[in-house]
Amino acid sequence: MKHRDTELTSLSLDDYLDILNLAIHLGDQEWQADIIRTLHHRTEPGYREPAKPGKCTEQELWQCVDQINDRMLALYKELKSTNDQETQRKLLDQMWELKIARVEVFRKICSIYQ
Repeated sequence: MKHRDTELTSLSLDDYLDILNLAIHLGDQEWQADIIRTLHHRTEPGYREPAKPGKCTEQELWQCVDQINDRMLALYKELKSTNDQETQRKLLDQMWELKIARVEVFRKICSIYQ
């Protein structure tokens, strides 16, 4: 089940920078460009910071989960299509980092209900 919305999310600047750092570390240029476009939008006139800066909504957190899952699926497809041991190791390392990031997002989701 996907919880996508076409509206821009209201993650805090730190959240976007953390996600951008992950995208850079994983070498996902498309994801990097998307995050940078979103950050650029935040600098446009008329942009208002969300009412709860630093706090993500449940919907935004689920969007992060969806993005992570999409990236993991792409990495899995790459992994299945290569026989190069070094490439496979790098892809598996990236997948583990995404799994850890996904766990952190799930923790934030759980904290909403506590």
